[in-house]
Amino acid sequence: MAWPYRYETGVAHYDRDRAFTGYTLVTPFPGRSASAPNEEKGEVFLIDMTGQVVHSWKAPFPVWYARLMPDGHLVTALRRSTPEHPDRPGFDAYHMGGAHGQLMELDWDSTILFEHFDPNMHHDFRRLENGNYIYVGWEKVPDDLAKQIRGGQKGTEHKDGTMFGDYFREINPAGQTVWEWHGIEHFDPDIDIIGAIHPREEWTHINDVDVMPDGNILSDSRHTDGAFIIERSSGEIIWRWGNVAYLDKETGLVEHRDVRDATNMGGPHDGHLIGPGLPGEGNMLIYDNGMYNYVSRALEVSIETGEVVWQSEGTFGLEGYVKGRVHFSPFISGADRLPNGNTMICSGGNGVIFEVTNKKEIVWHYVRPAPNIRSEVRYGIFRAHRYAPDYCPQFEKITPAGGQLV
Repeated sequence: MAWPYRYETGVAHYDRDRAFTGYTLVTPFPGRSASAPNEEKGEVFLIDMTGQVVHSWKAPFPVWYARLMPDGHLVTALRRSTPEHPDRPGFDAYHMGGAHGQLMELDWDSTILFEHFDPNMHHDFRRLENGNYIYVGWEKVPDDLAKQIRGGQKGTEHKDGTMFGDYFREINPAGQTVWEWHGIEHFDPDIDIIGAIHPREEWTHINDVDVMPDGNILSDSRHTDGAFIIERSSGEIIWRWGNVAYLDKETGLVEHRDVRDATNMGGPHDGHLIGPGLPGEGNMLIYDNGMYNYVSRALEVSIETGEVVWQSEGTFGLEGYVKGRVHFSPFISGADRLPNGNTMICSGGNGVIFEVTNKKEIVWHYVRPAPNIRSEVRYGIFRAHRYAPDYCPQFEKITPAGGQLV
């Protein structure tokens, strides 16, 4: 499901002079085929630059993904099975990738501080500055709207013809909904067209939610191969980028742009704004899985001009793979801009995390060492993050981020 890597596991390369020293949060991907999922426990690891585990958290269910907060709390999404919900999206008859359902906040010692269950919840979430939480969920697309949605592989809706769309939901610490946005009310069947390689079981398959400083939301849609921005006040989509499929208004046919064009994507993940004080501040950083040309890329894009400012790969297809320049993961994955200007990339399907300079030189390379024998993605990592040594006060209690010299 991804290019094979033949590196030793753990940290195979570490350039101490050019890598950004910090702690990396690693969540082993639980997969979807784990047996007795509610009997399994989850664990999240914090590693130093040499790959040594310096802290870990334990959770009651398999952990899909986690984020560390500046107060040392861990916010997590956990895959929780619920047999009492037979029609639950993401499971059983309505299987789709990215399902989890349980949101939790743990303190440094793994004590549960907050939990919220939504059977429709999937993929991404954020804890907001006001203490609220926002996450992605699924909902059915009305039959009349589903018939208008263009593109995708013919006949690949769910067996009963159902198609799912996405919503964003913000809840307060009491679990009460304070804001919602529904894609079925705002996506346009003539613009937001499913790419030719994707099934029609979902319209958009949103896998990211990033709240911008102005309150607007930056996200991406794997099935329409594009990123977009939602104006929070109106709910309207005010910016789109990367979509391959489009409607030729003269012929009425769905056409596809040249996928070799740097401004097109294939099944992207992790579209977010580069934060204040970081090199590239205000641009979008996104992981283009490259499902049309088998080359995955971390892309930095100017939201103002739509231009590609930087990308981690520039060679397409088998030629690039032979030269050893390609990291290909057709699903999951992500990228973060680091304070020194480097970019940390998670090639999720391979269980590989690596850091590259602006000149695309690899200065740190890590391979997940322990496979999950219960998962169909044995070495997967959905996403990973690097944190500076002074990010939270608890870091003062653990071993130095640089690790011990050998």
